[in-house]
Amino acid sequence: MKPSLDGSGDERAPAMMASIAICDLANARAFFPERNTLPVPIIAAFGTGPLHQCRAEGSWDLSRAVAEDSARLVRSFRSVRLKDEFREWEDVIFQFGPQIFLCADERRIVTYAVTAAEAECVAKEFTEKYGTPPKPCGGSFQLIHVGDREIGTVTVQLEADTMLTLAQLGMYYGATFAHWHGAFEEDLRNAASCLSIFEGAPGTGKTSYLRHLLGALKDTHRFYFIPPATMRVLSDPRFMEFWANQRRVYSEQKLVVILEDSDAALMTRASDNREQVSAILNLSDGMLGDFLRLQIICTINCTTADIDPALLRPGRLLQHRVFARLSSCEAARLAQALGRTLPAARDYSLAEVFAGVEVHEARHPQIGFAA
Repeated sequence: MKPSLDGSGDERAPAMMASIAICDLANARAFFPERNTLPVPIIAAFGTGPLHQCRAEGSWDLSRAVAEDSARLVRSFRSVRLKDEFREWEDVIFQFGPQIFLCADERRIVTYAVTAAEAECVAKEFTEKYGTPPKPCGGSFQLIHVGDREIGTVTVQLEADTMLTLAQLGMYYGATFAHWHGAFEEDLRNAASCLSIFEGAPGTGKTSYLRHLLGALKDTHRFYFIPPATMRVLSDPRFMEFWANQRRVYSEQKLVVILEDSDAALMTRASDNREQVSAILNLSDGMLGDFLRLQIICTINCTTADIDPALLRPGRLLQHRVFARLSSCEAARLAQALGRTLPAARDYSLAEVFAGVEVHEARHPQIGFAA
């Protein structure tokens, strides 16, 4: 019998509920499910009977769904800002029949029914009724945070304008950069564990390029960002368990770790960074690297002459890219495209061109006493 979102056509009672003892409610989630954990209402309704799920990613008008089906809303989580009357449904669970449920957040829905066909039908019907066109966006990354008991992540979504065109790549980074980017992107799609280093002075566009790369590879890669202040997590014993869990859950995607301003973690091993360097070596190569299959991208402000030689070994280092300052001609061409005029100078950083900051020759000190 075909299910319906209005609950008609399905009068079955929960199977054998009187004789079922539920013993895992304490570990169940209240709202959106993880891969191996079911929300409480689903556990209570299905017990040990037949249960099938259907998952879909996209965008749905949850506010309209709640307004039109409020009587069937059995769980909800809502963000409210009273000062500007902002309200947003973040996690909801609808019950459309005794054993027909739908969990939704801003990016995904999961339906539950007695048969796989019913679960898929509910997902399609809900999408036809409440689905919305996805908003243009760039890539995203998982911001890693370290708690007292566990390591977790927060998803950060980037705007669509972080994606650059081939013309912009050439204008920001030089005429040959777009060709290099294409080759590097292909390498990341094919490589297992590897290490890449982006070298350059502050303001030369390393982070801007990383934002673009996150969008270019968002369908095949999952990115994790470790802030400089949290870099010591690399040698935390819990970190191995964290990566093993991530690899298990996201087995179809390549996992990429971004270490920004990671000079201290990459420099020649000493008493203050030995554990971090060793952790990067193990994650990017060796037996642990074979298991976790992590790709690591580091940005540095120092030069590779200061980097631990073991990190630069052929076979471990996939790419080393130097992000240079723009020549006066390159900067003038970019400034013209931006509608700006720059004062004469030897060279510019990308940030200086965009900020419109005047650059003086005094920024490039001469050696000796002659002026």
